[in-house]
Amino acid sequence: MSVRKLIIPIAASFLFLASVTAFAGEWQSMDEITMTVERFVREKTADIAGEVAVSVTRPDARLRLGKCGKLETWLPNGNRLWGRASVGVRCQVPAWSLYVPVMVKVTGNALVAARPISSGQILEAQDVQLQLRELTQFPGGLFTKPEQVIGKSAATSIKTDSLLRAELLRSPLAIKQGQQVILVAQGAGFKVSSEGQAMGNAAIGQVVSVKTRSGQTIKGIAKGDGVVEVYF
Repeated sequence: MSVRKLIIPIAASFLFLASVTAFAGEWQSMDEITMTVERFVREKTADIAGEVAVSVTRPDARLRLGKCGKLETWLPNGNRLWGRASVGVRCQVPAWSLYVPVMVKVTGNALVAARPISSGQILEAQDVQLQLRELTQFPGGLFTKPEQVIGKSAATSIKTDSLLRAELLRSPLAIKQGQQVILVAQGAGFKVSSEGQAMGNAAIGQVVSVKTRSGQTIKGIAKGDGVVEVYF
């Protein structure tokens, strides 16, 4: 074989390797995606009270996505940056998208029972205290200020140091069954009031039935000071 014939295949091999290397360099960096998602999450959670810890699951290194000049991030419907969530990442050119799992942990003060609380007991200031807890373990949210729970009653017995959650408490009754109430009816250009008798219990904002003096039963919204409002 001549030297010339030997050089041609070798040169072709180098060109092939160079083209593969150049092409491989056009793949999107998974580290860049991870950093972009983390930056997005931290910006969106900057106003959350408490200490926020963000963990982003790095996309699989085996993914082959075309390198993007501008990554776009968004929060998919149904996702909340509280606990486990997903963040969308997409590229317009070349066109591709994926979802990146994230974990957002928030540690802050939450109200707990300072002493045992019996079922039906009305909470007072000395019944509660603040403790440092991981708030994201409770999707429904927790109470962080004493005024949010003082005056409410316990729906069940609550042990010392137990977190105070919405399902454990009841709002105070604004209207009690059998109570004489003021029934206020409002509409476009008019407002009238009359007396009636509450047919059930209701907290502020709840619907309650009222029996009028004429014997008619009307439903309205419980307000403070024994007032029930009806809108037409």
